[in-house]
Amino acid sequence: MSTTSQLSKPVVIVGGGVAGLSAALALGRKGLSVQLFEQADQIGAIGYGVQMGPNVVPMLRSLGIEEDVLGASYLPPEIDLLDAYTGQPLLHLPLTSPKYLERYQGLPYLAIHRVDLHEVLLKACAKLPQVNLNQSTTVVDYVQNKDGVVAISAEGKEFSASALIAADGLRSKLRGKLHPEDVPKESGYVAHRCLIPMAQLPEALKTRPGVSMWTGDGFHVIYYPLRQSSVLNIVLVVKLPTGVQHVSDQAYDDYIERIKSQVALPAKCAMDFMDLKRRWAIADREPIRGWSDQRVTLMGDSAHATLQSFAQGACMAIEDSVVLAELMHRFPGEIEHAFKLFEKQRFLRTARVQLQSRSLWEDFHCNGHAASVRTARFTEQSSEDFFKCLDWLWTPIEPPSMLSALSP
Repeated sequence: MSTTSQLSKPVVIVGGGVAGLSAALALGRKGLSVQLFEQADQIGAIGYGVQMGPNVVPMLRSLGIEEDVLGASYLPPEIDLLDAYTGQPLLHLPLTSPKYLERYQGLPYLAIHRVDLHEVLLKACAKLPQVNLNQSTTVVDYVQNKDGVVAISAEGKEFSASALIAADGLRSKLRGKLHPEDVPKESGYVAHRCLIPMAQLPEALKTRPGVSMWTGDGFHVIYYPLRQSSVLNIVLVVKLPTGVQHVSDQAYDDYIERIKSQVALPAKCAMDFMDLKRRWAIADREPIRGWSDQRVTLMGDSAHATLQSFAQGACMAIEDSVVLAELMHRFPGEIEHAFKLFEKQRFLRTARVQLQSRSLWEDFHCNGHAASVRTARFTEQSSEDFFKCLDWLWTPIEPPSMLSALSP
């Protein structure tokens, strides 16, 4: 770990989520002075589950947090996709089999409580004196000059920096500065989430120790254990019916009841736990080039927000942080060059995640003939076939190997 900063001013990071904290940690471990700003009054997370593929483990190792993250994670033995109405298995991925372990270098598939992941990142950042975390500050603008960049808060405060990294998420204000016409692409779906103690679960939800996803017409429900199997993380994703806009709509409650009356018992039991009054809109972003503006760059969801089909949002952000820190370390006096190389290195992979996630999203939520064709395609494929489709994404790569030949 380098301990000498090559920049005269700190690097400002906007956003205290997984992307921002990972970037702060990665840069701090390279010896760079970092100032992170989070708009909330504390740096934290909504307490639900995050899944991460084996591709993230070398990144965690590079950040010095592999052991801590694995210690806080649940390692599901399998992923199953099932028809929500009939219970027919559509996809089965054994995550602890000898073939899986050989294929992915013995590295696990992880499920972790988002708060626990944040805690690991926060504690690691706190050990670095060159990383300064600031709450209750919303950065909304910036100006650049010959000496660097000035971040401007909503209150008009100014913060001088050598570089500005926008890790402010799906609805990034700073992405709006770079691309004013670009807006999030709303999916029309919403998510409901809950965590239920295992002791409160009916038997129908205790039989599957892995990740179980039940797919239907315009909805899916997924669940898996967390925290040493002490709780079950449940997520219900539903396409909003025509004309339903508000959480108080009785029409929405009636719609969910109709779905529950049609599905297999485990899916119904999982849906029974949902608080329908709390929902999160689901959106992604179009793949777009032009992540940087001189000494300012986007990363994480602000650069390439994706649907959750591959459960790779956090993974892509963590990969971003490692690549970005390495490039800034290699080219300390050439921030603009490092930022352009960052986009060059990351664009195709992240765009592929975005676009293939949309395609898979359709497979998860189709109906009629499309659902019949989907079922035929999936059931004709073996676990080996599905792993081959995931190799481009899941195959672990050590961080130095992620960078192609570079030149100033």
